[in-house]
Amino acid sequence: MTVPTTTPSSALLDDLRTRLKASFDAHRHVMSFEQYLDLFIETPRLQARSASQYVLDCFHHFGSTPLPGSAFGTTRRWKLFDAPWDAEKDRVVGQEAAQEAIYRIVKNFARQRQVNKLVLLHGPNGSAKSSLVGTMLRALEVYSERAEGALYSFNWVFPSKKVSKKRLGFGDGSERSEEPLTSFAFVDDEDVDARIPPDLRDHPLLLLPRAERRGLLQQAHERIMSGRPGAGETEAEGDEYQVPESLWSGDLSPRNRQIFDLLYASYQGDLRRVLQHVQVERIMLSRRYRRALVTVEPQMHVDASVRQLTGDRSLTSLPLVLQSTTLYEPFGDLVDAHRGIIEYNDLLKRPIDAFRYLISTCEKSSVALSNQTLYLDLLFLASSNESHLNALKEYADWASFKGRMELVRVPYLRCYLAEKRIYDDQVTPEMVHKRIAPHATLVAALWAVLTRLRRPSPERHQKAMKPIVGSLTPLNKADLYATGRTPKGYTLDKARLLRANARALADESFGDRGYEGQGGASPREMKVLLLNAAQRPEFPTLSPLAVLAGLKDLVAQRSVYEFLRAEPDGPYTDHEGFIPAVRDRWIDLCDEELHRAMGLVSRDQYDEFFKRYLTHVSHASRGEKILNAITGALEEPDRAFLETMERHFKVDKAAHEFRSDLLGRIGGASQQGRLGSNEYRELFPTLFENLEASYYEAQRPTIRRVATAALKILSGEAETLAVADRRHAEEMLGRLQSDFGYCEPSAREMLGTLLSERYRE
Repeated sequence: MTVPTTTPSSALLDDLRTRLKASFDAHRHVMSFEQYLDLFIETPRLQARSASQYVLDCFHHFGSTPLPGSAFGTTRRWKLFDAPWDAEKDRVVGQEAAQEAIYRIVKNFARQRQVNKLVLLHGPNGSAKSSLVGTMLRALEVYSERAEGALYSFNWVFPSKKVSKKRLGFGDGSERSEEPLTSFAFVDDEDVDARIPPDLRDHPLLLLPRAERRGLLQQAHERIMSGRPGAGETEAEGDEYQVPESLWSGDLSPRNRQIFDLLYASYQGDLRRVLQHVQVERIMLSRRYRRALVTVEPQMHVDASVRQLTGDRSLTSLPLVLQSTTLYEPFGDLVDAHRGIIEYNDLLKRPIDAFRYLISTCEKSSVALSNQTLYLDLLFLASSNESHLNALKEYADWASFKGRMELVRVPYLRCYLAEKRIYDDQVTPEMVHKRIAPHATLVAALWAVLTRLRRPSPERHQKAMKPIVGSLTPLNKADLYATGRTPKGYTLDKARLLRANARALADESFGDRGYEGQGGASPREMKVLLLNAAQRPEFPTLSPLAVLAGLKDLVAQRSVYEFLRAEPDGPYTDHEGFIPAVRDRWIDLCDEELHRAMGLVSRDQYDEFFKRYLTHVSHASRGEKILNAITGALEEPDRAFLETMERHFKVDKAAHEFRSDLLGRIGGASQQGRLGSNEYRELFPTLFENLEASYYEAQRPTIRRVATAALKILSGEAETLAVADRRHAEEMLGRLQSDFGYCEPSAREMLGTLLSERYRE
C-alpha cells in the first residue's frame, strides 16, 4: 500500500484553503436573517445606510489632509483620490475644489435622506472628470472589502424535501418533521432545489414590516445621535446621521414582494417561517462585474427593463406555490448599479430626448417599467465636456434640467507644480527607455499652464488692486497660483494685497463661458509631446531642450490643436511666445542649482545675510555687543561686514543715515503688524536685487571656470585641467548628481546651455 505524501502544491493549496476559509468566516459572507438582525442591533450605524451615506462614509474612511496653499490658504484634500490602497497608482492630481464639491453634494444627499439630482462633472477634455469618478469607484471596491464597509443583501433559498420536511410545495408531503430548521441559509447546495438571487440587492431590513422596521430604525437613530455607537463603530467626521428614506419608507422590489407575500400567506402569517428561507449575503462592490458600480458609455437605449423569470427551465424546481405565479426579473444598468453608483460617461453626447427620462429618474429615484416601478437607491454621476453643456444651456428647457442637476466644474489645472506631478506619474524612464533629465516635465507643465491662463480684468477688482492686476504677466500669474510668489520688485504692501486677493483673481472668470482653465493644452496632448520628445535621436535623454524642441513643433500645428487658434491677448494666449519664457525659467533654475552645487550663495542665504546685517546694525545703533554663537564670547558688531554689505546694497547716502532709515522702516512695519520674519525681501526689494546682482557679478569668473572644467571632464579632457580646478569641478558634478539628479548627458546639456547663454566671456 502506497502512503500518500504531501507535495509542495498540495501544501500550498491546503494553506490557501485554510486562510480563505478563515477570511470568509471573519467577513461574515453568509448568515441567517436572525444573525443579520443581531448584527444590525450591534452596529446600526453601519447597517442602516443609503447609497449616499455609504459613499460619504467611504470619504471619511480614507480621511482627508490639509494642504497649505501658498496663495489660496489651506485647502482640504480627500485621500481616497490618492489611491493609497494601490501605491497611488492612477491617482488624481490636484482638483481639490472639485473633490470638495463632490463631497459637499454627497453629504447633502445623506442629510436630506435621498438622492434627487444628477451630479454632472463638466470641463474640457482631459481635465480628470472620469478619473475623479473612477477613483471613487475603486475606493468603494476597496471599502466594501473592509469591515467598516460591509454591505448585505439576501437570497431566497428553497431546500429539497428531505431538508424542509414541510408541505408548502416542496415535494409530496410524505415525510413530515415536527421541528423545522431555524434557517435554510446554510443548507448545502446539493440539498437546495432552488435559490433565487436578489434582483435589486434589496436591503435585508426591508423584509421586516414597515411599522416594526421604523421602530427599530428610530431606536437605532436615537442611540447613534446620543453618542453611543455600536461595537466596532466610530462616529464619522461631522456625523449628522439620518435614517435613509429608502429604509424608512421603502419596500421590497416587486419580485421579492411577490415571493414574500406568497410565502407569508402559505405559512399563514408565520414570519419566522418565511424568514427561514432568507440567506443574507455580503455584497462586494465591483466595477468589473457591475455589482453596484456601473459605467455607461454614450448610447441610445434605456437603462432598465424586465424579463420573465419563471419561464426559465432552470427554475422548474421552484416550489409549486411559486411556479404558479409569473415572476419578473428587472435588468439593465440601473438595476446593476442599485445601492451604489452609476456613471454616465459623456452623457450629453446623447440626444436630449434619450436622457430626458434619466433626469426624472434622478429626481424621483424611481423608474417606471412596463409592468412595475423600481425604486432606486444609488448616486447618479455623469460627465460632459463644455461644448455639449453650452449647447444644452441654449435649449428651451435648460432651466428645468438645471434644477435637477448639481454641476461640478473640473477645469484644467492652473498650478504647474501639480501639473508636473501628472507627467511624473505618467511618463517614466521605464516607459520611454531613457533617463528623464531634471526639469523636463516642469518645462512641459509650465508651458501647458501658461496656455490656460486668461488676461485678468482689472474692472472686476477693488480700486487698489486694479493697477496690480493689470500689470500681471502670465508667468506672474502662474507663480502666484503655484507658490504664492509675487512679482519681483513688488513692495510689501502690494505683495500682501495681491496674495490676499489671489482667490478672487483665480475665480474672477468662473461665471464666464470661457473661464480660466477651460481652454489651453490638455494633459493628454502634453503626455504625447513628452513621449515624442523622448524619441528624438539628437537628445540622449528626455531633457528640457528636447521638450522645448517639441513645443516649437507643436505650436506650428494650428490646424490640429484648437487652442492654438486663439489669437494672442497681449502677453496672454501667446503660445509661441511662452516658449522662450519657459526656457528662461529653466535656465534660472539651472543657474540656482549650479550655485548650490558649487557651494556659492543661494537665495535662502541672501535672506540670512540680510538678517545677519540687521542684527549687527541694531546692536551697533545701541552700542551693544553681539554674542558669538560659536565661541560664546561677546564681540563688537563687525564693521567690515556692515560696510561690505552696504557696498553690495549700493548705498548712496551716509551709512548712519541709511541704517537709521532702515531700522525705522522695519519698526514701523512691525508696529502695524505688517512684517513677518520672511518678508524683508518684499519690504526692501531694491536692496535684495542689488545684493544678489553684486554677488552674482563677483562670482561669475569662478562659475565660468568651474563649469568649463566640468564640461572638459564630461568630454574626456580631464587631464588638461589644473589639479585644483579638476577637484572643484568633480565635487560640483558629484553634487549635481546626488542632490539634483543629473546624469552625465543632462549635466553636459545644462552646463553647455549656461556657459553659452549666461557665462560667455
